Amino acid sequence: MLSSTSGHDSLESAGAAGPVLRFENVHLAFDGLAVLRGVSFIARRGETKVLLGEAASGKTLLLKLALGLQRPDSGAVWVLGQPVSDLPESRLFALRRHIGMVFQESALFDSLSVRENVAYRLREEHELTEDTIEQRVRRALSFVELEEAIDKMPGELSGGMKRRVAIARALSSEPEVMLYDSPTGGLDPITSTTIMELIIKLRDENNVTSLLVTHRLQDAYLLATHVWDTQNRRLRAAAPERSHTSFLLLREGKVWFDGDGHQLMNSGDDYVKTFME
Repeated sequence: MLSSTSGHDSLESAGAAGPVLRFENVHLAFDGLAVLRGVSFIARRGETKVLLGEAASGKTLLLKLALGLQRPDSGAVWVLGQPVSDLPESRLFALRRHIGMVFQESALFDSLSVRENVAYRLREEHELTEDTIEQRVRRALSFVELEEAIDKMPGELSGGMKRRVAIARALSSEPEVMLYDSPTGGLDPITSTTIMELIIKLRDENNVTSLLVTHRLQDAYLLATHVWDTQNRRLRAAAPERSHTSFLLLREGKVWFDGDGHQLMNSGDDYVKTFME
C-alpha cells in the first residue's frame, strides 16, 4: 500500500471537512460555442466519479479544469479545499503535487528508462534525496506489479505495460487525487481489465479520490460492481453502493445524470437507457 506523507497535511485538513472535488455552476465556451453550461457536482474522499458522455461533451475538459490547465468563464472549481479557478500559477503548481494524472496514450518519455520516467515528477516537483526517490519509484512499480521492468526502456514494453508505468509515475508523488483520461483506450479487453483492477485497488487501498473518463461501459460496470479484496489480493463482486463509485453523464453541456451504479443501471430516463445500451 502506498502511504501518504506529511507534505499533504495542510491540503488534507482543508479538504477533510467537505468534498475533495467540487464544481459549482461551471460555464465554458470556445469561439462562442458553449461546451459546459452550468456543470455542478462533487466527489468525496475515496470516491471514483466516472465521467460519461458522447464525444466532445466536455469530459476531458473537466480534468483540465480540475488541474487548473483551463479556467472556467464563470463558476468555480475546488480541489482539496483550494479554489483552483482563482489560484495564481505558483499556488497551482504546489496543488498539482497532490494530483496524479494518467493520459490515454501514457505519455512516457521514450529516451528515459522506466525508473527515470517514474522518478521524473519527483525530481521536478519535490526536494527529495536520491534514496527516497528510489524507494518511491520501486514502491510505485511494485504497486502496479512491474518492479522487474525498472531498467527497461518504453520501446521494450507492451501497450498495457506502458499504461501501468504511467499509473506508477502518477502514484510516485503519493497523490490524494487521481485523474484518468480514458486509461484503457486502445487496449485489448484482458489488458483493460488489468488496468481497471489497479484503479480499483488504488481506490480501495489508498482512499484516493478520482475522476475517470471512459468510453468503455464495461469499465464503468467493473468499477461499480467490484471492490479490492485486500486479504485475498484480488477483485471480488460487491453491491454498487459498496463500490465507492458514482457516475456523471454529460449531455449538451449539462449534467444529465449524477448518481451511483444502482441508480444508473435502474434509471427510467430514456436518454440514460439509450446511452447505456
